[in-house]
Amino acid sequence: MKDNSSSKAESFEFQQGIFGACDRETFQLLLIVEASSIEEAETFVDAVAPLLGVKRGSELVVVALDAIPTGIPTFLRAFFEAGNIGINRTDVTPGTGTLQ
Repeated sequence: MKDNSSSKAESFEFQQGIFGACDRETFQLLLIVEASSIEEAETFVDAVAPLLGVKRGSELVVVALDAIPTGIPTFLRAFFEAGNIGINRTDVTPGTGTLQ
């Protein structure tokens, strides 16, 4: 049986602001976070940037965005509120640096 109704993604409104983290030199947008302030966005960016291969200590510029471009890793507020997502780094075997 075939369903002829067209399915369409419904958009939703963000409860917080949307911020992008850009490389300081190239101003390339690397990731997006949902946060209540730019200070909170900076904290969130520091937490997730290493997950995307950005070296710790790299200085990223955090800017407010009007829209979310496609193809950019996006971390919504729920991600940060979920708490213990994934494996805690202290649970990794000593001497290993990556989780796969």
